[in-house]
Amino acid sequence: MILGNTVGLAWRSLVRNKLRSFFMMLGVIIGVAALTTLASVGEATQQETLRQFKRMVGTFDTLTVRPGASATRGMPSLSVVEPTLKFEDGAAVAAVPGVRRVARVQQVFDLDVIYRDRSTTPGLFGASTEWADIRGETVTAGEHLTEEDERSLARVVVIGEDVRTSLFPDEDPLGKIVRIADVPFEVKGVLASNGVGPGGSSLDNMVVIPVTTASKRLFNREYLTNLIVQVEDPEQSDTVAERVRAVLRERHRLAESAPDDFNIGSPRASVAQVTAVGTTLGRVMNGVAWIATLIGGVMIMALMLVGVSERRREIGVRRAVGATRGDIRLQFVVETAVIAGVGGLLGILLGIGGATVAALLQKLPPAYLWSSIGMAAVLSVVIGLLFGLLPAWRAAQVDPIEALRS
Repeated sequence: MILGNTVGLAWRSLVRNKLRSFFMMLGVIIGVAALTTLASVGEATQQETLRQFKRMVGTFDTLTVRPGASATRGMPSLSVVEPTLKFEDGAAVAAVPGVRRVARVQQVFDLDVIYRDRSTTPGLFGASTEWADIRGETVTAGEHLTEEDERSLARVVVIGEDVRTSLFPDEDPLGKIVRIADVPFEVKGVLASNGVGPGGSSLDNMVVIPVTTASKRLFNREYLTNLIVQVEDPEQSDTVAERVRAVLRERHRLAESAPDDFNIGSPRASVAQVTAVGTTLGRVMNGVAWIATLIGGVMIMALMLVGVSERRREIGVRRAVGATRGDIRLQFVVETAVIAGVGGLLGILLGIGGATVAALLQKLPPAYLWSSIGMAAVLSVVIGLLFGLLPAWRAAQVDPIEALRS
């Protein structure tokens, strides 16, 4: 009952001094809104980055084996990789314990795909049938490449959505003949759209042909640009990677002191690096928001201390009618808690609105980090209580007789 009366009294006092109350809230509003917005936008960005990685690699339970001792940035091309990774290596890796399946891939990025008077230069992938299964690729028209296509060196192609738009804007591509390096290929299917990757480049600007056809009829190359190895248990990826490494070193007859002539990468490691960068940046930005919120608390304390001087007569009247020093302390602490609490609530609402607008502008699905939002709400109240202690103590020390004479 006493606390309820005190809250009512504190609220009436704040309403009487609207402008001062607003400026006391302003710092908390800004800090909490920034904390809410930054946390939510960071969460949305991180989720979208993971989705883009997923669309790019298809699955996180894979290892990628590429020729060459050092890791290469971006997508390797058949014209520049070392000829150390053979088709037989794929079969050997597929027999490694813990490996579920292996896709063999040859790829280039400088060949035109031509249909009548139209042409485009997509990423060209010669891939075994496991490629689509590992990546979870689906088709919106036609069908995927089959093992029979691979065995017979069939001249068939599955195209991405960007290629379909470029070459067949007004007609059905299925059954049409396109030419790649002057070799005719029949369009067998159209891949479902995957959107853009983490770097902003399209994941739909591609064509896929059987890897045997690519090797024998198009590229005349007996080596691969990479193997995509799907593991049975993602938690055992490191162990499986060491087994794959041992098998390839033995097959390539490398001396014990010789470096690998291949490298093994994992999308999980890449995602971990991106997530770590995002987390570090998020911590820095959240730290700025916390500092802004604390500055808001200092503003509340400073203005409340000014208010103590201005309200000496009010304090004196309350003491004269029986209020104790404890009652005065409680009133001022409650006032700062109410100011900070209301400011925190307004900041959260403003922050959620800001996060929604930011997500729409960046074309991201909104994501709200409710743990940070809840922390912001608690933080605002705690700030009110802490920064209200000094003004409350000063108010309780006011001499009632001198206050009534002033």
